[in-house]
Amino acid sequence: MAIIQRKRNPKRKNPQFKILNFQGRPMIKRIFKFKVVAFVLLSFTLLSPAFAQVDQLSMATRVMSGRSVNYYYAKPGDITITVSIWGFVQRPGLYEIASSTDLINLISLAGGPNTYAKLNDVEVVRTTKRDDGTYARHKFKVDLSKLVQLKDDQIQLKPGDVIYVNHTSWYTVKEAFSVASSVGILMTSIYYLSRIIK
Repeated sequence: MAIIQRKRNPKRKNPQFKILNFQGRPMIKRIFKFKVVAFVLLSFTLLSPAFAQVDQLSMATRVMSGRSVNYYYAKPGDITITVSIWGFVQRPGLYEIASSTDLINLISLAGGPNTYAKLNDVEVVRTTKRDDGTYARHKFKVDLSKLVQLKDDQIQLKPGDVIYVNHTSWYTVKEAFSVASSVGILMTSIYYLSRIIK
């Protein structure tokens, strides 16, 4: 049973109220601690999705993780090549496709670009064999926003190609805002916890 006791503070015009338990001891600290604990639990619940996005861009790990990111698109008898597509597409991963597949078709097979894909900044890393038998990698960019102006050899894929679809600046702004919001929630939780300890 709780008893509400009225206490006047000479420095304030409005009276203060104290909530006492059945032993006559103040319960306000216990109630305050309960609210802070609930607030901290809620904060970590809100922060969990932000922490889950930390490895969103780790596409190499996803490619090596197993069959769940391996896709096969070829007809029986077709000569196939293996390429990788990472970045801001719906289904990044390792693809085995017909050798006639071009870059546009590969992105379509990967589910198309997502909301934050930057189609005028698609990077292709290609491995070529030198005359002395060694291999060299070189990178070039393809502007898919100018699809009509592209030549066939610019979008034709080679075995071992790695394609990365970059993101727009809006994605960077969104991620920065998400991190700032998470840090603000965490700092608020630390502040209230420090008040309890004091």
